[in-house]
Amino acid sequence: MGQSLPVLMTLDTSRLTSPTALVRKHLADHRRLHVLSAAAFILFVVAIFFARGGKAPGLSVAPIFAGALLAFASGAAADTLRKNLWLWLSFAFLVAWQMAGALFGDMPRSIDDPSKIALLAAFFLFAVQTSRVLNTRQILWIIAGIGAASAFLSIVVHVVRAPDLMGRMIPLGRGGNPIPGAGALASALIATMALWVDEKSRSRKTMAILLMLAVPLVAGLVWTQSRGPLIALCLALPLALLLERRGMLIVLMGCLGSWLVVTGLVIFEPNIKAVICGDNVDWCRPSNRSQVWELVRAQIALHPILGSGPEFRFPYEWLSHAHNGFFGIALYFGLGGLVASAFMVAGYARCLTRATDDTLRFFGLASLIFSFGYMGADLPNPFAFFNTHYLFMWFPILLVLARDRVSFNVKATSAAPVPGVAQRI
Repeated sequence: MGQSLPVLMTLDTSRLTSPTALVRKHLADHRRLHVLSAAAFILFVVAIFFARGGKAPGLSVAPIFAGALLAFASGAAADTLRKNLWLWLSFAFLVAWQMAGALFGDMPRSIDDPSKIALLAAFFLFAVQTSRVLNTRQILWIIAGIGAASAFLSIVVHVVRAPDLMGRMIPLGRGGNPIPGAGALASALIATMALWVDEKSRSRKTMAILLMLAVPLVAGLVWTQSRGPLIALCLALPLALLLERRGMLIVLMGCLGSWLVVTGLVIFEPNIKAVICGDNVDWCRPSNRSQVWELVRAQIALHPILGSGPEFRFPYEWLSHAHNGFFGIALYFGLGGLVASAFMVAGYARCLTRATDDTLRFFGLASLIFSFGYMGADLPNPFAFFNTHYLFMWFPILLVLARDRVSFNVKATSAAPVPGVAQRI
């Protein structure tokens, strides 16, 4: 016993490293971090545009958690906890609000409801790490290029396999449905447009490439015959050009206006169809949104404060969800959740309007306006589990927040190197 004490006292404590320290040591080379982080982002975009079926969530969520772990290894996670405290507090409030609904509400709640918010938190770290290793133009080229390839292959598959060539096309990828699929293609087209705005004084070769990317994206979007996303996109692109340098209130008014236009078109759908529709059964098919919203309104009145919970479903086979973002948030999270979401949007709009990267500001603004228009007829729960809204809504939001108060050097040919462990110490 007496001889063992000196051995313990002379033990090298540097060998007793924690798992986190081991990970940081293993990833100390910033080039390896750069490659792994860029690969995680590319895999995420590929999964959005190409993975479908039961494997799609796993293929898409795996890169998100990989990017989040890399954010911890690089030190980006600690930085964003300090710089975006309001967003983390908003996530915490939504989790607490759902727990309050489970404890004090009179509607059954699922135990995994808070996990959706946890996935969003991990996705924020993923976006932060992506912003460290890729600049804005690199990110947009990846989204636009992979999205255009998906649109082209979707058209080929539709032409070869569809029994009705003029029927609605279902794009390849996570959506598995024309509407969310159109949302992903719209995000790629917004990225293409943002590059065009940035490249408007550059070479004709680059402009020709952007035009080649835009053609299959536009064709694919039209072929989905998804009226809500198409109208939202037609509003988002010109409004983003007009409101790009305006203040927070003007931006919020533009977003709300986009939602009101799409929602209003649904409300006045019978009158509009009576004027413009003839024998067309594709573009003039009934949306049945008004009937859905009547049932949603009645359910909100039953549980106005805490909501009915994200897992609530109506007992009708023909009614899958609320088909409106604002109505859906009020339905699932109550008016308290709707107010909290409004504050989150206002905080983001403030960050967006003070951004100095013109290309990122346009991409973020157009994506936000598009998302509001999209929510005029779909996306009842923006906090739902992974789908294409992670690309067209959440990724632009979180990317802008990741770049807030950081250098917006869009002209750089490569992102700033990630410091190693020794440099950070």
